[in-house]
Amino acid sequence: MLYSCASIGSPSGGAIDMDPPIFTGSTPAPNTLNFSGNRIELEFDEIVTLVDQSEKVMFSPVQREMPRMTALGRKVTVEFRDSMKPGTTYSIDFANCIQDNNENNPLENFAFAFSTGDTIDTLQVSGIVLRARDLEPMQKVVVGIHSNLEDSAFNKLQFDRVARTNDRGQFTIRNLKPGRYRIYALNDADRDYKFVRTEDMAFLLDTIIPGTYQESTMDTVFTKSMAVDTVMQGQHTVFTPNDILLSMSNEGYVSQYLYAYERLDYNRIYIKFSTHSDTLPTLKIIEPELRDRDDWFRLQRSEFNDSLIYWITDTALARNDSIRITLNYLYTDTLENLSYTTDTLYVNVKNAYKRQLEKSRKEEAEKYEDLKKEYEKNLERLRKRAEDRKKERDTVKAEMDARTDSIELATVLRTWRKDSLARIPFFDFKLTSATTVDVDAPLTFEVVEPIDSVAMSGFHLWKQYEDSLWEEIPVPALTPEKPHEIMKWAMHVKWEPGTSYKLRIDSMSVYGIYGAPNKTIEQDFKVRGLEEYANLYLNISPTLGPAFVELLNASDAVQRTATVDSDGYAVFNNVMPGDYYARIVLDSNGNGEWDTGNFAQHLQPEEVYYYPKKITLKENWDIEQSWNIYEVAVDMQKPEAIKRNKPEKKKWEKNKNDKNGEEEDDIYDEGPAIYTGNKYTDFQNQNLNMQY
Repeated sequence: MLYSCASIGSPSGGAIDMDPPIFTGSTPAPNTLNFSGNRIELEFDEIVTLVDQSEKVMFSPVQREMPRMTALGRKVTVEFRDSMKPGTTYSIDFANCIQDNNENNPLENFAFAFSTGDTIDTLQVSGIVLRARDLEPMQKVVVGIHSNLEDSAFNKLQFDRVARTNDRGQFTIRNLKPGRYRIYALNDADRDYKFVRTEDMAFLLDTIIPGTYQESTMDTVFTKSMAVDTVMQGQHTVFTPNDILLSMSNEGYVSQYLYAYERLDYNRIYIKFSTHSDTLPTLKIIEPELRDRDDWFRLQRSEFNDSLIYWITDTALARNDSIRITLNYLYTDTLENLSYTTDTLYVNVKNAYKRQLEKSRKEEAEKYEDLKKEYEKNLERLRKRAEDRKKERDTVKAEMDARTDSIELATVLRTWRKDSLARIPFFDFKLTSATTVDVDAPLTFEVVEPIDSVAMSGFHLWKQYEDSLWEEIPVPALTPEKPHEIMKWAMHVKWEPGTSYKLRIDSMSVYGIYGAPNKTIEQDFKVRGLEEYANLYLNISPTLGPAFVELLNASDAVQRTATVDSDGYAVFNNVMPGDYYARIVLDSNGNGEWDTGNFAQHLQPEEVYYYPKKITLKENWDIEQSWNIYEVAVDMQKPEAIKRNKPEKKKWEKNKNDKNGEEEDDIYDEGPAIYTGNKYTDFQNQNLNMQY
C-alpha cells in the first residue's frame, strides 16, 4: 500500500496568467502640477519589462533628446534629458510597451501626464489611420497636430503634440489645450516630425476643435470569472472628435537623376533612372564615329521610361570593347525643378563577361575541330577501303561491301550535317501560352532579343468542327502585349468556347535583329467551355461618378478589373471558379487608375471601399450581388482573411488551440473594458459588455 500510494509528476503551474500589470502608483502622482524634477517612477503590482520602447513610447511635446527609460522589478523609471518648458503639460504615451515578465501581457493604452504650470490640459482627439490604396491599418505611424494652421507648418515645424498608432491603426492625442488644430499622419522615416515629399502622409484640410460632452450609460461590473456583479448607471466624459479618419498615401515623389549605367554585354547598353519620366533621353555615340546614324539601336524600355536597354544592331559597333556616349536627360536641380543636363559616359564590356565569352567561343571551336577531324578520318577510311575493293575479283562481295560503305558514309554525313545545323543560330521565339486556353485570353509569345520582321503568311491556325474536320481560319496580327513592350507579344484570337485549335508557325516567319530566323512551332489548344466559368454582377450604390471595381484573390492581388457602368453595375464575365474579394475605386479624374494624394495641391487620395465579405463563385453559376459601399464603416470593411496588418497576439493566445488545432475566440482578446471616449477602441469593449 505504501509503495503505490503516490506517483511522480510535475506541478501544472496553475492557470495561465492573462491579466496585464496594474498601475499602483507613481512619483510624482498622475496629473501633478508645477512639476520641477526630471525623473518619474511608475509602480505596478508585478514585475514588468519594456518592449520596443524606442518604437512605441511617444513624448509630448517632442523631446530633442530621448528620455532614458528603464524597468527594474515592479518599477519603470523615466529620466528626462531636456530642460522643461514652463507652463506646459507633458504626456507620455506608453502604448502597449509595458508588459508583465511572465506571459508578456501588455498594459494597453497606458499614458501618464504632468504639468510644469498651475493647470493641466485634458482634452483629446482620437481616430484611425488607414492606407488609402487598400485600407490596411497603418501601425506605428506618427499622428501629430499643429496649432499653426498654415500648410508650411507640416514641412517646417515639429508637431505640437504627437501620438503613435497602435496595431489596429488607432490613435489618441492627449492633453490638448482648447483651440483649433490641423491634424496629420506621417510615416516619419527620419524622425524629425516634419514632412518631406518622399514620406507616407495623411492630412485633413478641415481644422479640428477638441471638445467634450457627458453621456449616461448602463455599466456592468463583472467578477474575474466574468459573472455579472453589478449593473449601474454611469456618467462618462466623451472626448470629441473621436472618429477622425486619415487616409495615408505617398506622393511618389523621387528626385530625377541618372541612377546607373553599364554595358551588359557586347550588344546591350543599360540606362537606369531614379524615377519615372514622360520624356526619353537622347543618347548619341561619340566614339567610334557613326557619321550621324540614328538607326544603330532598338530600344527596350519600361512603361515609365525609368529603365532603358539599347540593343546595338550595328555589328561593327558592337565589336568595340569600349564605347563613348553622350546622354542628354532631365534631372531635378537644387530648386526641385526639372531641367536638362548632358553627361559623357564610357560604357565598356566587363572583363568577366569577355573572359566568359572567349571561353565559350574557344570551347565551341575545339568541339568543331574535333568533329571535323573525326569526319575527315572516317571519310579517308572509306575512300581507302573503296580503292582496296577495286583490286578484288569477287564482284558480288565488292558490291555488298560498297553498299555497306555507302550506308556508313551516309550515316557519317548525317551526323556531320546534324551537328552543323545545330550550330546555325536560331531566333528564340517562344510560345508561352498553355495548351488549355481561357476563352478571353490571347496567345502569348516571348523573345530574348527584339524582333526585326514578321511574315504573317507563315502563321497558320486551324479550328476543329464536331465531325473532326479541320478548317484553316484567318490569323490575327502579332502585336506587342503592351504599347511599350518589345519583348512580349500577343495574338488576340476570337476563340470559340469548348473548341480545339491547332497552330503552326513556319520556320523563317520571324527574324530577330541579328538576322536569325525562328524554328518551326506547332501546338494544339483546347479552349475552355463557358460551363467551366462563373459570371459575377455587382450592383453598386450609390454611384458617384466614374469608378471601377477590382476583383481580388486571397492575397489581395488584382485578378480582373471592370468599369462601373451608368446603371451602377460592374460585370465580370467568364471568371474561373473560386473565392474572391472585391474593392471599388472612386475614379474622380476618370483615368482608370487609382491616384495618390498630394499635400501641396490639397488633393486627397482617391477613395477606396471593400466589399466586406468573401465572394464564392461556382462553375456555371451567375451571381448578382448588391453592394452599398457606405453600409459598413470604412475601417471595418476589409475582410480579416486578406488583411495583412493584424493586431499583435499575446503569448498565451499564440499557444491556445482548440480540439481541431484552430484558435478559439476569447472574450479577453480585446483587452479590458475601459471607456476612453475613443469610438474605435471603445466599440470593441462595448460589444464585450453587450455579450453579457
